Amino acid sequence: MPYATIEDRVDRLEALFGQFMTQMARQNKQAEERHKAAEERNQAAEERHKAAEERMARFEAEVRSWRKDINKQWGDLANKLGTIIEDILAPNLRRLARDHFQFPSIDDFMIRRSRRHGQTETEFDTLVVGPDAVILGEAKSTPSVEYAEAFADKGRSFFDYFPEYKGRRLICVFGSWAIPDPVVERLTARGIYALRMGEETMELANAAALEKQRPTRQKKG
Repeated sequence: MPYATIEDRVDRLEALFGQFMTQMARQNKQAEERHKAAEERNQAAEERHKAAEERMARFEAEVRSWRKDINKQWGDLANKLGTIIEDILAPNLRRLARDHFQFPSIDDFMIRRSRRHGQTETEFDTLVVGPDAVILGEAKSTPSVEYAEAFADKGRSFFDYFPEYKGRRLICVFGSWAIPDPVVERLTARGIYALRMGEETMELANAAALEKQRPTRQKKG
């Protein structure tokens, strides 16, 4: 058997190395293609996820817009029918008495209650009476600073008309479907809660500011 020359061995090594390099190049190319395909799949998944998020965001924005439109229509209808007290203020004051002001019970509930003091008769839109506090609610379809000041005066004379509630805390709440910020600021300065429509329900717009001023009167929890 003839011996392989050094040249033959070198040729075989070169051939094997060439095959190895070809195989490695093929494997590298396949790996790059798989990696590219995986990146494309990931990018497609990200784009689908982004598109889904955008559709959800548009849907949520439409729902918010629809809810605001419905709420505005309801508020406009209540104003036209003159039922803003019964439809908007009164039920929300009952809810707030329990959930925000922590009334242990509601002992009395009155709408459009008239009382006489001396020669003056005054109508009070809504009264929610609890064991230790009374909520006096006033509703206006077109709130203004002047109405806020008039309500503050009504609050100051409240116990003249209802002496049976003396000794209880008086909580004054001025409500409307929408209350401009300057009116809210005036109400806050007078210690009166401003109740207006939020995203989903009626909310006390200045509760945090008022209860920061009166730490001993903050609700529990």
